[in-house]
Amino acid sequence: MASSERMSSAKKKDDKKCATKEHRQLSSIMGVMNNLRKQGTLCDVTLVVQGKHFPAHRVVLAAASRFFSLMFTSKMMESVSHEVELRSAEPEIIELLIEYIYTAQISVNSSNAESLLNAANQYQIEPVKKMCVEFLKGQVDATNCLAWGCGIMFCICNE
Repeated sequence: MASSERMSSAKKKDDKKCATKEHRQLSSIMGVMNNLRKQGTLCDVTLVVQGKHFPAHRVVLAAASRFFSLMFTSKMMESVSHEVELRSAEPEIIELLIEYIYTAQISVNSSNAESLLNAANQYQIEPVKKMCVEFLKGQVDATNCLAWGCGIMFCICNE
C-alpha cells in the first residue's frame, strides 16, 4: 500500500464522528436551574400572584411558554421589569406551573384540573394543557358539562 493510500485510509478513520443526545444531561441542567430558582440565585424575574412572589429565570419561562417568550422578548415593560404581576391566576396554580416548567412533573387531579387548564391555556404551556384536557375528558358528564363553561368545553372538544 502506497503512503498516500495509507494517509487517505487514516484520514477516513479520523473523519468518523461520535454523536449523542444525552437526556440525562438535560435533566441535570434543569435540576440545577430548579435548585438555583429555589435559592433565588441568578433569577432575573419574579412573578407576583396575589402578593405571593415566585422567583424564576426568564430564559426558562420563555423556553416553556410562548406567552412568556413574547412577553420577555418584546418591547413590553415586562421585558425589563424585575417583577411581573399575573393578575388572572391563583398562586397555587402558578406554583404548580412553574414547578412543571423546571421539573416536567405535575399532578393533575379533580381539585386542580379546571384551574390548571385555564392557566395552561392562558400562559400557553401546551403539555400541561393536554394533560388537563385528557384528565377532564374522563370526567365529563351531564352534571359538570354546563358548570365548566364554554372555555373548558372548547378546550376539551378541540383536543
